[in-house]
Amino acid sequence: MLSRDSKLINVGISDIMISKSPNILRTTLGSCIGIVFYQPDSKIGAISHIMLAKDPMGKDKVKNPGKYAETAIPKLIKSFESEGCKHGTYSARIFGGASMFKNISSQFLQNIGENNINIVKEILSEQRIPLIVEDTGGHEGRTITLFLDDGRILLKKAGMEKYLYKVR
Repeated sequence: MLSRDSKLINVGISDIMISKSPNILRTTLGSCIGIVFYQPDSKIGAISHIMLAKDPMGKDKVKNPGKYAETAIPKLIKSFESEGCKHGTYSARIFGGASMFKNISSQFLQNIGENNINIVKEILSEQRIPLIVEDTGGHEGRTITLFLDDGRILLKKAGMEKYLYKVR
C-alpha cells in the first residue's frame, strides 16, 4: 500500500531500477526474469527485468545491457554496490521464467523462460550471491511488488496473491 511519502516505480522490460524506502518497485513478468536485491540495513532495493539469457548476435548487449542476463546481472551488482550495499550483505530472489509460448512450434520461444531461469541461477552462483526465494517456471505470468520499507514482496500469479517476507 502506498503511503503519502512513497512513490510506486514501475520497472519495464530490460530496466534496472534501484530505490530506497519508502518507495515501492513493481514489475510484471512472463518468460522474463525479475531479479530482486534488497539490503535490509539501508532499506535499498533493486529489480532487474531481464528479457533474455544472452545476446545471440553479441551486438545489442552494449546498447541495451539490461535486456540480457549476461550483462544485466553484472550491471545490477555494480549499480547496487555503488549505492553502498556491500557484497555479502544482500541476497537475491527471482521470479518469472514462465513458458508463455506453449502453443507455438518454435523450440526457441518455448524454452525462453527455462533458459532465462538457468542462466540467472548460474550467474548468481558464479557471483556468490545467495538465492533465497524463487517462484519461477510454469505457464502463468507474475507481478511482483517490492516494498522497500521491509523488503517484503507481494507476488500475484494466476489469480492469487501472497506476501514473501524472507530478505536474507
